Amino acid sequence: MISVLLGVCAALSWSIHDILARSFAARIGPFRMAALVMVAGGVLLSGHAVTSETLSTARPATLLLAASLGLAYGFGVAGLFKAFSLGPVTVVAPLTAAYPILVVLWGIFHGLAPTPLQWAAAAVALAGAFIVARFGHADGGINTVKRSDLPALAGFCLLSAVGYAAAVVLGQSAAVEIGEVEATWLSRPVALISIAPFLWGERRPAPLALRHWSGVFAMGGLDVLGVIAVNAAGHYPNAEFAAIGISSYGATAVILALLFLKEKVALAQWGGILLITIGVTVLSLA
Repeated sequence: MISVLLGVCAALSWSIHDILARSFAARIGPFRMAALVMVAGGVLLSGHAVTSETLSTARPATLLLAASLGLAYGFGVAGLFKAFSLGPVTVVAPLTAAYPILVVLWGIFHGLAPTPLQWAAAAVALAGAFIVARFGHADGGINTVKRSDLPALAGFCLLSAVGYAAAVVLGQSAAVEIGEVEATWLSRPVALISIAPFLWGERRPAPLALRHWSGVFAMGGLDVLGVIAVNAAGHYPNAEFAAIGISSYGATAVILALLFLKEKVALAQWGGILLITIGVTVLSLA
């Protein structure tokens, strides 16, 4: 299923993006970094967007959809980056990857009718995401988070999940009328409106080095690639199933954190990763 495969492509882009985010969040500041990534993504897409004919003929309602996508996405990325400043990838990534449940539920309320096999595959993938989040290594995962930070971590993960879920629905709707790249480009400056209140009181970092700016633009490119892939699923049947492909993000992010950040992965988490792989594979072929 093309929608699922586009979701998997987005998951891979966001997994690499989040390894960089975890590396730079404390140095740059989570909310300031979120704002810079939105600006970088907008700059990278500007060359295509300013020559697009669909934007000049778009209906006001469609432009409002794209703007709403930006507002929702701003909350999603702000919550995610702040969560990364409080906890490791092996905790934050699987928790925020739970938002595909909300997207699929939205689809069901609006006519999506999964087959029994698709129901089972989706349940297996989401159960795997829960296991990856819940069962951390004794010397890693959730055990490395300060107890006093747990409520804030959970709150920002929830904010991120709701924001991303709304962004998927809005982005796919806007992409059908004006194109996935155009919808993504329009969402970048509007996302800054959501992020702006969080910037109040955040510590201003020392001047950033070249490697920090390079990381910001790399995150901006990976971020818009993920959003474009999910928005593109709006052109295909059962677009909501792209969200199930995204659920593989929790597993791929954990594996990359193991390889590059040396975070520890428990045996149960490997079992969860296996369940995610099975569920997404079955959905892709069903």
